[in-house]
Amino acid sequence: MPDVPVRVRDCACPGLPHADEGDLVYLSPTLSMDGGILAEQQVQESGGDGNALTRLWVRTFIEHGVTGWNLLDEDGAPVPFDLGVITADWSLARPVGDAAAGLYGDVVLAPFLQASANSSPTGPTRRGTSRTRRPTPASV
Repeated sequence: MPDVPVRVRDCACPGLPHADEGDLVYLSPTLSMDGGILAEQQVQESGGDGNALTRLWVRTFIEHGVTGWNLLDEDGAPVPFDLGVITADWSLARPVGDAAAGLYGDVVLAPFLQASANSSPTGPTRRGTSRTRRPTPASV
């Protein structure tokens, strides 16, 4: 599967060589194993706090999902990819984080949703679901 392009802004390269498509950051179509494990741990650690999970996932998905960009220098040569440039600039990180959440979020949450669907509802049980006590020899 090809990498997924995410348009992060209008072309800012000298000479605007890709003005039509803009500056792109590329995401792997699938999250790496390390990224998936970390994201699942973050679901558990967030305790259901969606804001905390979003904050954790943006960095995790960028660090474990971004594969490159199309930025060019003054001479038209590719600018060496630097993940730190993306994480240091919210205007670049946000669209990438949003796209990555769309790509990876459901996959990471699937085991938790499945486990939740398979668990018993909380609350009182119906009468007769407790273990039946048998008389002990001392009570006979």
